[in-house]
Amino acid sequence: MKPGTPALRLLSLAGLFAVSAPALAIDCRKAATDVEKLICSDRGAVAADAELNRNYAALLKQAPDAEIRAMLVNSQKRWLVARDKALETLIDTPDALPDGKTAAQAGRELIRARSAQFKETEKGDAAPRMIRRALEQRQFLAQFTGGAFAGYWTSCDVLPRDYTDYACFAIRHYQNHDHVCSIDESWASGGVYTRRYVANVLNGKPKVVASCSYNDADQPCSDSEGKTKWNRTPAQPQYVYASDPLPKIDGEIYDADDYEWVQACLADPAYPAAK
Repeated sequence: MKPGTPALRLLSLAGLFAVSAPALAIDCRKAATDVEKLICSDRGAVAADAELNRNYAALLKQAPDAEIRAMLVNSQKRWLVARDKALETLIDTPDALPDGKTAAQAGRELIRARSAQFKETEKGDAAPRMIRRALEQRQFLAQFTGGAFAGYWTSCDVLPRDYTDYACFAIRHYQNHDHVCSIDESWASGGVYTRRYVANVLNGKPKVVASCSYNDADQPCSDSEGKTKWNRTPAQPQYVYASDPLPKIDGEIYDADDYEWVQACLADPAYPAAK
């Protein structure tokens, strides 16, 4: 089938419609999974689920283009996965329940928190925060060439203890020509762990030439004088660089604090400078 044929255009429109369509609220007449039955057992959770989907539909309507719309759809899909995982844990392990709450109450609060997130804005800005961040990311990235390794490798979870906080962390890759500067931020054991990598693309693969860390035994990213130290003979990480193309924007990731370092890192293909 040649590009531009009517059939291909119809397929493209169908794909766009599928991306644009909001996720439907749970139909309690057809509730099948333990999570769906849990939500349907609580009137407040059912009402929260309906409100969530109204706010989600409104958010999608504000997306300025197909890329941001697709980002919002993907963001909601991974939230649904995280929601189900968290509520399944509370159903199967009552000891994990927050003090004084039932699993249904925890689910209700989790849904309400997500619904509120869709309406969050920065002070003085009408655009939803998730959309504004994606636009700012796009603007920052426009000054670089990008490439096969640029993008966001994001992981999101409902955090334990109160089971209402939903958080996303990402390995952020920034690429200019054959130079890749990355920030690996993850959450584990109640804390955030951050590492930086500098790599050059050789024979189609990133080769890490320097790394530093804020949290572990690697060279620290900053010392008391604020100067970065680097491990110049780092092990080549196996998990940092994805084999498939990564999303170029992610409105659930706050990365504006990356920009000063990334600008310095990408501006000089020899970064970090020799001692």
